[in-house]
Amino acid sequence: MGNKKLVYVVCPDRKGPIGGVKQLYRIVDILNLNGFEAYIAHSKKDFRVTWFENQTPIRYFPNLFAQLSFHKRKKRKIKIPLSIRQAFINKRMPEADSIIIFPEIYGPNINLLVPDSKIVIFNQNCYYSFNNFKSLTNEKSAYTHPNTLGCIVVSDDSLNYLSYTFPTLKVSRIRLGLSKCFKYSGIKQKQIAFMPRKLAEDSSQIFHILSNRLDLADWKFIAIDKMDESQVADVLKDSAIFLSFNYREGFGLPPVEAMACGCYVIGYTGNGGKEYFNDDFSSPIEDGNIIAFAKEIECVMNVYNSAPDQILKKGKLASNYVLGMYNTKHEMEDIMTSWKQILDDVL
Repeated sequence: MGNKKLVYVVCPDRKGPIGGVKQLYRIVDILNLNGFEAYIAHSKKDFRVTWFENQTPIRYFPNLFAQLSFHKRKKRKIKIPLSIRQAFINKRMPEADSIIIFPEIYGPNINLLVPDSKIVIFNQNCYYSFNNFKSLTNEKSAYTHPNTLGCIVVSDDSLNYLSYTFPTLKVSRIRLGLSKCFKYSGIKQKQIAFMPRKLAEDSSQIFHILSNRLDLADWKFIAIDKMDESQVADVLKDSAIFLSFNYREGFGLPPVEAMACGCYVIGYTGNGGKEYFNDDFSSPIEDGNIIAFAKEIECVMNVYNSAPDQILKKGKLASNYVLGMYNTKHEMEDIMTSWKQILDDVL
């Protein structure tokens, strides 16, 4: 199989820390390491994600993103015709014979924008698969278009979802690889970390329930927000407990990063996280069960207060498990295996 095809991975211009964006960059890096010519496709000239280190090659296609934006069915305050928008931007589009990897977020019409190219859908959250589709309308999907070579997913849950929904689609699952900064630390503070952008109403309820029941003077709650990757890792290494507010996740990376750092993780699996939430070293909570969530945090805090080694040992088990399963070696192997399977009839 030759590696001559040019590959573009379409990526939104998002500055903030978003795990899915990093995975798009990772695919480009891994393809280039294995003999392909691959690029991230951004819209704004000179844009690059900077919250993690990268030298990923990038090319810019404002016209492609103008069309993507136009086709997304979101209400816009000012609807500027596509032809007018295109008049002021570079018209360059990806080469006709290139292969284009689209995230699942761009909806039903992505194959229409590049009719002469083959596409692959990188679906990092199966529960976003039908965003921007018309409700209760049997609408054609890029997943079933002849130019779609296949779909890559990041969890067993997503594999089951997409395989059931599209029985004839080539669907391949990869394991994500954790960054090297997420590694075990057994030196913990009485610190509970969480991501405030996920189900903020739930985290607020839980904090106030616990603060009304317990003296929290010795414990700190740390909201991980607007931090780069290394700063997040530092917080997790110091934290004894991490609270997962996963909600309908394709995978849900933050709890895995927390486990890698030795945190005891309590919370929602978001479905995609069922594969790594293990009762031996974590506490899965039924989605939305606030009282069960608060009770489990209180229980784990009490155990840590009296016998911290019991919780620390479970944190070490969690770290060993996720670092053995979700590492860059497995990620590279899985991406290349998936890529070869999907492109078997093309290259």
